[in-house]
Amino acid sequence: MLISLTRLMARAVGAWWFGAAPDWVEVRRRATLSTKSSSAPRAVTVTQDQLAGLPVEILTPPAAPADAAVLYLHGGGFVMGSPKMMRPLTGPLALDMNTTVYALDYRLAPEYTHPAPIDDAEAAYRALLARGIPAERIAVAGDSAGGGLTLELGLRIRDAGLPAPAVLGMICPLIDFSPDSMAFHGGPTREPLLTPKVIAKCLDGYLPGVPADERRAISPIYQDITGLPPMVLHSATDDPLSGDGRRLADKAAKAGVPLRHREYRKLWHVFHAMPMKPARAAVGDMAAMLAEGIYGHRTGYRATH
Repeated sequence: MLISLTRLMARAVGAWWFGAAPDWVEVRRRATLSTKSSSAPRAVTVTQDQLAGLPVEILTPPAAPADAAVLYLHGGGFVMGSPKMMRPLTGPLALDMNTTVYALDYRLAPEYTHPAPIDDAEAAYRALLARGIPAERIAVAGDSAGGGLTLELGLRIRDAGLPAPAVLGMICPLIDFSPDSMAFHGGPTREPLLTPKVIAKCLDGYLPGVPADERRAISPIYQDITGLPPMVLHSATDDPLSGDGRRLADKAAKAGVPLRHREYRKLWHVFHAMPMKPARAAVGDMAAMLAEGIYGHRTGYRATH
């Protein structure tokens, strides 16, 4: 019953966010209004700082080690979203892992188009290394567009010869920017928030005037992922992006890249941030697997499904 009510709430929120909005500034205003009460668990301290001159929200649980971190990249289709909006996800993630989360407030389109967000993510990762946090104690994670940035950052780090993070965590990632994405070919679903029309609108804001072949060329799903660190992938069957998640899992298996894929049935895009029991369990599962990558063992909440 609660899941059904939460789905209806998400559908109403999505209709308001994206319906009859003149521009992305208005969409952001509506999203900010509807999530202004977003909060982290009381035990998690939330502060504001900068990484490489970029704003970052730091979520610190009690007794978190100083030499470990999660670099978190929020979703929002590259055109909206903020660290504050994702506190219902990043706060529990920090608490379950007992690890400080650095949620980056990267630049957004259409004011800042590709490659601004991934440039910011790379700069933030370099800044964490410069602070003395060893790469093997860093996890990079993100949801939706931030999940795509997570994969793209892994590629950037590898190609730049930087030390690799311990693990990459992706929640319902947006990884195919082209018309070939399964989001446009998977048929109708019960997804309450993210529709193919919204995805296309976001991508047009992020990649204005970029033709289909070039969008395909820069999409993370089409890149060589050989040599990337272990990955954790969460998807949901009602999410139009779930088909691309399966493609990534298949690609990783063929490339010999360790990847754990959990697909949640009858749930939707980034349901992890919703106030319901399956969301809490999913965040706990992601936390356990990221913690295993950083610390070599699982810690915190562990759910079974």
